[in-house]
Amino acid sequence: MSYKQKIKAKIEKALNGSIDFVSLERTKSKEHGDIATNIAMVLAKEQKRNPLDIANEIKEKIKADESLISHVEVAKPGFINIVVGDFALAESLLEVHKLGSDFGFSPTNSKEKVLIEYVSANPTGDLHIGHGRQAVIGSCLVNLLRADGYAVSSEFYVNDYGEQITKLSDTAWTIFEKLNGKPVQWSSDFYPEELVLPYVKKALEQNKNITTKENLGQIVKDLVLKAQKDLLSSFKINFDKWFSETDLHVSKEVEAVLKKLKEKNFAYEHEGAVWFRAKDFGDVRDRVLIRSDGRSTYLLADVAYHIDKLKRSGHLITIWGADHHGQEVSLKGALKALGYDENKLEIIFVQLVSLQKEGQEVKMSKRAGTVIPVEEVLNEVGADAFRYFLIESHSDNRMVFDMDLAKKQDKDNPVYYIQYAHARCCSIFRQLEQSELKIKKEELNFSLNSNIFMNLFKANNQEYSLTKALILRILDFPEEITQAAQNRSPNRIANYLKDLACDFHQFYTSCRVISNNIELTKGRLGLIEAVKITIANGLKILGIEAPTAM
Repeated sequence: MSYKQKIKAKIEKALNGSIDFVSLERTKSKEHGDIATNIAMVLAKEQKRNPLDIANEIKEKIKADESLISHVEVAKPGFINIVVGDFALAESLLEVHKLGSDFGFSPTNSKEKVLIEYVSANPTGDLHIGHGRQAVIGSCLVNLLRADGYAVSSEFYVNDYGEQITKLSDTAWTIFEKLNGKPVQWSSDFYPEELVLPYVKKALEQNKNITTKENLGQIVKDLVLKAQKDLLSSFKINFDKWFSETDLHVSKEVEAVLKKLKEKNFAYEHEGAVWFRAKDFGDVRDRVLIRSDGRSTYLLADVAYHIDKLKRSGHLITIWGADHHGQEVSLKGALKALGYDENKLEIIFVQLVSLQKEGQEVKMSKRAGTVIPVEEVLNEVGADAFRYFLIESHSDNRMVFDMDLAKKQDKDNPVYYIQYAHARCCSIFRQLEQSELKIKKEELNFSLNSNIFMNLFKANNQEYSLTKALILRILDFPEEITQAAQNRSPNRIANYLKDLACDFHQFYTSCRVISNNIELTKGRLGLIEAVKITIANGLKILGIEAPTAM
């Protein structure tokens, strides 16, 4: 049980167990203690009493236990400000060491089953920076929800059916004929030649007997998909399942959805097309399911796909680019029309990314046409910086990726700053091995007894203040995970780690870790190890390396 949980239980007991919704928040200023609660103000509304009177009553009942609470103060208009006792912090540090690589994480599969689908790009060309942001947010969210105890599976929906694939085949075949010296007519509808040409050449290297457009198109599509998989894997984006849209058509699942919508009178024919009554479900207009030329739309296949996912999982999270915003209402409406709980589908929209270098916006490459390829950025800044900079802002916010900052190796670069904190923690233990201090290895088992950490508090005021700030920051980690998971905000972990690194560097600068004071040295080494554990666990959620040396 954390120190917060113990204090919460103490307050609830002081109130005779009449409530179970006590909220404790970390204070922004140490002048207001370490944590505070507004429970007196909440109760004042219910009981029609002065909140200060209630707060003082609670104060008198909880102030006795100095091992848990060293000081309690009431502040207007009814806050209860609490200073946490040193022993409670020492006990909490002991728990960090006992949990180690599990610190902050909830038991696996202790919560509902969630299926997260993300990226899901067409297998028709390079992944662009927008896909990159969706990929990083998606994979961090998978890691985050797993850390919070959810049973999570991840999926990439391969859009390998329809007009985009036809367009790819037409482009590839035209390039093929051009390579064979035949006169060709290039269409403005084709994909950029620079984009498709390398795949056509590779297809010809692998298969000398290509005779049809369909055959070439299939090979090129498979090569593009493999390139996408390899690229995603290079920055730790891996999926539990790759789901083919074609399979939905072959299995007649798309056809079955259309039939059911017609039977329920939620689909109708108009001007040769089949429409879904999307306006009945809050959309601005009805949506086409089957075009007048007989081709199905993305919406129809999306409905079939999400039904398939609902059969496999209790809750769905679909991550889309901001340009898909208009499709949410019709998709959820179709699910509701077919008898499914549309609230089990949660859609996260990821806003746009722009790149900046030397203070100027980076222009698109000729090869990619109108977008910035993931590969170009990744090769320049590296996987760790790529992931961090794409996750540090909330998905709702447009972001500017500063290429120059991402390559810096100093405290201005947050990912470097965090990784350097971890590496510095590791280096302290290497320094210990080279020192003349006679500390046995078994004396550095920090998971046996909390007494070793009580030595941390035998310091001057400045060192005590920095030490306590660092401990409290470490102990925030489990709650940061829970809050980030609830709000679908993996960026919160990135910002937490930046704050933790800042607290650590301030502590390290002012507080000598290895000294002639053996007991203080052991306590501070235990604190450093706790920092290392926490940073490593946080970086694991973000899919970023925790280096031991830099």
